[in-house]
Amino acid sequence: MTPPARRPAGPAGGDAARECLVRPVGLGPIRLSANLVLAPMHRHTHRIFRLLSRRAGAALAHTEMLTPEEVLNRTDRKTANPGAPGLASSPEDRPLGVQLLPREPDLLAEAIARLSALGTVDLVDLNFACPSRRVVATDRGGAMLRRPDPAVRCVEAAVGASPLPVTAKFRLGWTDCDEDRDLALDIASRAAEAGAVAVTLHARSVMQGYRGRADWRAIGRWAARLAVPVFGSGDLRSPEAVLAMLRESGCAGASLARGALGAPWIFRQTMDLADRGAYDPVTPDERRATLVAHFTGLAEQYGEAAALALMRQEGQYYARGMKGARALRVAIQGARDADAFRDLVAQYVANEAKTY
Repeated sequence: MTPPARRPAGPAGGDAARECLVRPVGLGPIRLSANLVLAPMHRHTHRIFRLLSRRAGAALAHTEMLTPEEVLNRTDRKTANPGAPGLASSPEDRPLGVQLLPREPDLLAEAIARLSALGTVDLVDLNFACPSRRVVATDRGGAMLRRPDPAVRCVEAAVGASPLPVTAKFRLGWTDCDEDRDLALDIASRAAEAGAVAVTLHARSVMQGYRGRADWRAIGRWAARLAVPVFGSGDLRSPEAVLAMLRESGCAGASLARGALGAPWIFRQTMDLADRGAYDPVTPDERRATLVAHFTGLAEQYGEAAALALMRQEGQYYARGMKGARALRVAIQGARDADAFRDLVAQYVANEAKTY
């Protein structure tokens, strides 16, 4: 099913627009100051990126997705121990959500009870959306949309495991056919009845992956059907797009993922656009400071060598839209130590500043 053509975004400025589009929202006992959240992203939502996004206006952030086995330290993966880097946090990094990839209700409940006892997170998000072949092959993520009863039992187990509020993330369906869309919405409705306090909808099917255009109007249909807040996701790559999605769907909030990579300032810009109808572009100095802060935070958490490896990926996103972006991407790949990384960032950002 092809989404209908999108309507123009319309005016965004003024206090009325802010009141309507960017506003506080509740997630059970948690009251968010704004309805803009940083979505969980594998290999991206490390502690420092969560903090940079929060400082720019994100009211909630999530860890990378984990399996219950990783939380319970029943795997060899580095992030398995709840005290290890994968779940490292700080007082500034709250409220914090952890996203889990459920499959068996009992194991899920045990993991959530462990997290609750540790006191390191404020809510649990269940992923019924991930389209990764690796994840789907294990009957997790988006594959759960083909297993409605086990999916609902996972929600029930999560809700009963601890006082932590539970949310859930979905896709439109396994495929884009009407039958699969109806099934996914029915699972979400049953999840809400089971105690989920909110849901997020990435408005593509599992089989679409990230191809094609997100169907924002479907987000509106979910928001009208469900009795809990619905957060929309998909194609939110600019402040204008975020407000257009909120306006078109009428949903409770926006969950920003790939659009925030290399651009944590998108949260501030979205709030400014809603508040006064305009926003300031990122300056070269802010881009440089954010890039260096991102690297420094990764180095503090994982060590310099690991931080350099991670920034070879993250740096690609920060280079978007910069003068000499291709050369910067190549230079980041070749940085061998912290000083070299900081020097090349300063050099390329200084070149950008000459045309700013």
